Amino acid sequence: MSFPEASPETSKPGQPFPERFADLLADAVADSLDFRLIEKAAREAAEQFMAGDRTKASRRLFLVGSGDSLFAALSALPALRRWTGLIVEARTSIEFSRYEIPVVQDGDVLVAVSNSGGSSRTREGVLLAKERGLPTVGVTGSSDGPLAQSADIVLHRPVQAYSGAPEIVRRALLHTSEFLAALAALYTFGLNLGVARGQIAASMRDETISELRGAVASLGTIAAASEPAVVEFLNGVPDLDTVFVLGAGPNRGCAEYCAAKFHEQVPINGVPQDLEEWAHLQYFLTYFSWRSRGPIVVLAPEGNALDRAREIVTGIRSAGGRSLLVTNSTERFEDAELTFRIEKPAGELLTPATFHIPCQLMTLHLARLRGVNPTPLRRRDDFWLIRKGNVLSSRADLK
Repeated sequence: MSFPEASPETSKPGQPFPERFADLLADAVADSLDFRLIEKAAREAAEQFMAGDRTKASRRLFLVGSGDSLFAALSALPALRRWTGLIVEARTSIEFSRYEIPVVQDGDVLVAVSNSGGSSRTREGVLLAKERGLPTVGVTGSSDGPLAQSADIVLHRPVQAYSGAPEIVRRALLHTSEFLAALAALYTFGLNLGVARGQIAASMRDETISELRGAVASLGTIAAASEPAVVEFLNGVPDLDTVFVLGAGPNRGCAEYCAAKFHEQVPINGVPQDLEEWAHLQYFLTYFSWRSRGPIVVLAPEGNALDRAREIVTGIRSAGGRSLLVTNSTERFEDAELTFRIEKPAGELLTPATFHIPCQLMTLHLARLRGVNPTPLRRRDDFWLIRKGNVLSSRADLK
């Protein structure tokens, strides 16, 4: 099967770009997300989990997904490990369905994450896990999609497009809301599971949910404070063609999500990397010829990797590179060219909920400056590669 040659879609007549995006981001999230529904669904999913003999006796959770769904799972992974007392691992959908299924064990549970509910490889993982006898949980934005129809427990986290936004940026804003909704669903599911398993107190769960709500409610303020610096920086790098995004712990997944928006919504190269591994590998791309072409965004929350982030920023500057720091620390990072200081949330585990905002703004303004449509309204393959590929239904098909 062949598809039309892909190329950036230019902004169409009658579709002017907004000059500012901070208010649109805040309005889109407020309009699209209903945290009460997500929290209710997560609580009910945790109750079902603890009511089942196999799930209650589980020892290991596999968080599985593709694209933004996988990035949300990676971002929530460290928190779920802390809160539930379970072994929690993350896998890409194909890694789980084609390579992990032959070696899964009794006591394993699949938590499949799919915003659309239609990802063929994630659905395949559910089918093969059930054939093996593993319980399955589906975290999805579609209550009647294929994932919801096949999973044993369904955590439906509804998101709708914000109709108040100009059409040209509507889908990009929807991606933001979907990422936040997937994060909120996984966080609240993990918190309720932790309480039910006696790993954390109910008061801690309630305080953490309140902190998450407060962080998301502050997105407009965060974006408004960041936007002028984003625009000024981008105006000074007209030849920018690559952005590296570095993170560790919960922000490893956030770095993946941020990088994806650069090649999805502009498009330019978005390259995610583990904070430590970048120092061993891509460090060599900080030399002077890459100063304008490849700035490095460093996600540096107050927590276990802050000291290493500081060293990375210093290393970038000493090699002639340019770093953009995203942090909630009050410490000064004099070697960073630009610092986005984000106050909420205070705890490291929840920072993916807000640390993606400077990158979101960068992609939207890059698209505006270059006159391209951020996230075309439809994929040129009509989602065939994502939703309509071959799906295995039996472990006998695996080698």
